Amino acid sequence: MYDKICTFENLLRSYKLARKSNRYKKRICQFDFFLESNLLKIQKELISETFVTRPYNHFIVTDPKTRQIAAPEFRDRVVQHALVDTIEPLFESSFIYDSYACRRNKGTTFALKRIQKFLKAGRSYYGKDEEIYFLKCDIRKFFPSISWDVLLEIVRKKISCPKTLRLIEKIVTTHQVYRKLIVNPKVQMSLFDNPDTLEEVISIKKRTGLPIGNLTSQLFANVYLGELDNFVKHNLKERWYDRYMDDFLIISNDKKHLLLVKDEINTFLNEKLKLTLHPRKSFVQNTKNGVTFVGYRIFYDHILIRGSTLIHFRKKHKKRLKQLKKGKITKEDLRQSELSFKGHMKHADTWNLEKMLKEKVFIDVSKKKP
Repeated sequence: MYDKICTFENLLRSYKLARKSNRYKKRICQFDFFLESNLLKIQKELISETFVTRPYNHFIVTDPKTRQIAAPEFRDRVVQHALVDTIEPLFESSFIYDSYACRRNKGTTFALKRIQKFLKAGRSYYGKDEEIYFLKCDIRKFFPSISWDVLLEIVRKKISCPKTLRLIEKIVTTHQVYRKLIVNPKVQMSLFDNPDTLEEVISIKKRTGLPIGNLTSQLFANVYLGELDNFVKHNLKERWYDRYMDDFLIISNDKKHLLLVKDEINTFLNEKLKLTLHPRKSFVQNTKNGVTFVGYRIFYDHILIRGSTLIHFRKKHKKRLKQLKKGKITKEDLRQSELSFKGHMKHADTWNLEKMLKEKVFIDVSKKKP
């Protein structure tokens, strides 16, 4: 397994995946200029097991909510692609069908259709006049709370190659962090000697946390919560269960049953995975008002855009219009933003909404002035 990760062909393929959609960024162009020597250097470090992850670039994003991101250097992203492409098939076979995040041929659209299918099935199974409920849960501070020791123990159940395990352990547990400091108007980089000051990302003392910017974090998050998936499906034997990253829901006609299931899940998360449910974002509701999931409000016979999703788009669009007037973005940038939201709307029943946005919100980019 480790020999496959280290092959030049695998590293070259991983480089092409890592640069996708970011090909002309400065650091990637610098790496590309000495591509062969850079890949050979990575290969040499992997073969000799001297590869060590370099400091992360730490920054904060506020769209749609505030998150602290620790992004790896480009060379580390190449190694992560090489690792993930090799080990992902081993874990994919153990994942349940109805987990949708960061998996091939899955995603929000697939999740949307499956949930609507479950609502139709529940209505058919329980009867049209029966009240149907759903339990929706969110895990509190999921990525920062992932235990390295628990994760590595789960990984060892599937991977026996010692060298591959040592590489995974390096990626999971080695952390130094760069942070951007804005100083009128220069941007400087400062190395944090004590990454525990960034406990929103990782905590070395507690041995917890995965950087959201890592490709491996996406896979390992699914591996980690795969334990929850199997507990819900095989131990609790819940029929209609869906999970998208750390958000999941269960559909049933018994409200008391769902409340008991919620307690059992929270106990399992605490004892086995050292996680806890978010107290305000875990609740039971009636499906007659729709199931809010993956940016939509889903009913058995129609789908609507979530109000919060629409409000967020309107605020973002208003901001981008101001940027357009000041010349900070182009009309094409604004058009791409609008097309992105139109792509989100096309999976819902939004004829009236699209008509309103076309008349009052979207601009005609063919005109000279917005």
